[in-house]
Amino acid sequence: MNRIVFAVDIGTSSLKAALISVDGTIVAYSRIRFLPGTRTARDWERAFFTAWETVCATVKPDAISVSGNGPTLVGVMEGTASGLLMWNDRVPDTEYTGRSIFMPRIEAYRKMFPDQYSRLSLLMSGPEYLVYLLSGSAVTILPDTRYESAYWTAEDAGLLPDSSVLPPFTPPAVIAGYTRTILADGRSSPLPAGIPVVTGGPDFYTALVGTATLHPAQACDRAGTSEGLNLCTEQPLNCQGIRTLPGVLPGLWNASWLLNETGADFHRYRQESGKSAVSYPELLAEIEASPIIPRNGEQLHPGRYNVEKIGFAVREGIEALKKASAHESEYRLSGGQARNEIWNQMKADMTGTVFLLTGTADGELMGDAILGFTALGDFRTIEEAASAMVRIHRRYEPDPDRYRLYTEKYEYLLDTGKHDLPHL
Repeated sequence: MNRIVFAVDIGTSSLKAALISVDGTIVAYSRIRFLPGTRTARDWERAFFTAWETVCATVKPDAISVSGNGPTLVGVMEGTASGLLMWNDRVPDTEYTGRSIFMPRIEAYRKMFPDQYSRLSLLMSGPEYLVYLLSGSAVTILPDTRYESAYWTAEDAGLLPDSSVLPPFTPPAVIAGYTRTILADGRSSPLPAGIPVVTGGPDFYTALVGTATLHPAQACDRAGTSEGLNLCTEQPLNCQGIRTLPGVLPGLWNASWLLNETGADFHRYRQESGKSAVSYPELLAEIEASPIIPRNGEQLHPGRYNVEKIGFAVREGIEALKKASAHESEYRLSGGQARNEIWNQMKADMTGTVFLLTGTADGELMGDAILGFTALGDFRTIEEAASAMVRIHRRYEPDPDRYRLYTEKYEYLLDTGKHDLPHL
């Protein structure tokens, strides 16, 4: 049997997991939704062990690789998880003025969980916490040394009462430790001992790896609760609205355009319109069948109004990245939204852009598997592993007629600030 990695990604609303073979085949898949309400590290643990029981009942994987969102923070006191601050939780203002995205969250954590903070032994993100729970190894996964200022420098760490709570930086695709019969908090582990536990990384990074968005002009649209358009460039782009971070490969860069709540906005529409019982594919099919430009006496479908706002926001980001980089790019899809074929085609029609779907909509999971097999030595580099494991399964080409109609709407919106065109 092919070697297999158990790939895990901690999302905002669910934990996703898959068994992925060395040739990039999805052998088994599980998605465990979190219950609404305040999140705790126990929710991550329960979802992880449920996913393990679901997909690894008869298989012992060759490695476990974990990714997740950030900058989410969880504290550990005497081996046990304490307060959890999610990346999208509202936090008090801080006085930190440096470049780190973690330091303001750490300061907010101190204000929101003062008792726990005073007794912390470790402070880490979700993927690092699961690595620690399973193996006892405490690490901070740093995608590239160029990310240090976005995490914390030695000077930043010196501002903390005790900088030893921050685990040492460790790169992705490294075996951090091995599963043990006893978890880090003293409980018995349901997993067999001796499985390598690999450093995955932040979800945006593993999505780039898992879609093979590695070289200049390659781009990825990572869309779930929130959305990020990512373009690999040779030089950093310094333009309004574009955030530039190091790319996956040394010397390259990742320019991104962030859309904070595209998935959340559509979910809100679904709830408020009374259509929560209608599946996403059914609702998108209803919206797609409605006229793009209504005739006299007809109203624009309210769902169409919602998805067009999202699609035009995506178009704005794509055009901004194109203008700043001079790259005409096809966008590889990743995230929950990528599972909906109708939405993928509508997005292509609204933006005039080709979208590509790889072997899985969950680029983070494929990225975890790529990092896992690289750590195991099946491939010499992340680039080699991605080339071997990532394949394009479908292309979504814009329909010329629908693109023309959407362009009229988009330009009318830019000129007037109104969304709806006059009736035909």
